Amino acid sequence: MGIHYFLAVRIPVRQSEAIHHFIRGKDRLSFKRWVHPLDYHITLAFLGEPPEDSHLIHLMGALADKIEGKFPPFSLEFESIHTFGHQDSPRILWLGVQASDALADLREQIYSQCIKNGFKLDSKPFVPHITLARKWDSKAPYTGVQAGDGLKIPPFEAASFELLQTHPERTPKYETVRSFQLMKAGSK
Repeated sequence: MGIHYFLAVRIPVRQSEAIHHFIRGKDRLSFKRWVHPLDYHITLAFLGEPPEDSHLIHLMGALADKIEGKFPPFSLEFESIHTFGHQDSPRILWLGVQASDALADLREQIYSQCIKNGFKLDSKPFVPHITLARKWDSKAPYTGVQAGDGLKIPPFEAASFELLQTHPERTPKYETVRSFQLMKAGSK
């Protein structure tokens, strides 16, 4: 298997620790694999393995030229816990992010640059979220996390997005290859 890349907004350490503390305090949640808190992120585009190294180089140039420094930072707030997959034995446990026009616009521009630079991307609708765990691992059915369970994660300002490389053998497993800063306060 080759090296995989993706573009994402990383979750700051303060929020990651609060999320991790909340979710790991739910001892009835039996998932096979938990995401390391330093790996929490919102995926904007999963690139997979580039067709050739030049695709990744050209994409980084396009992102720097067309997007970096051109979007103002924006606030992101967290919602509630959800799942993907079968209700009784979900594949993915995730934390939702409130709808944000700024995040959707940034994602759309990034997605467009990826397509223009030869990447084949998933065409599913964008559902901004943070994956917390994978593969339900209990004979008992998953019963969910109740809305009133004390989820209080402070919002944060997204001021950059990252090109991340996956290292499945490491913990944490995502390495920042390049960070793309959004517009600095007061600049236009």
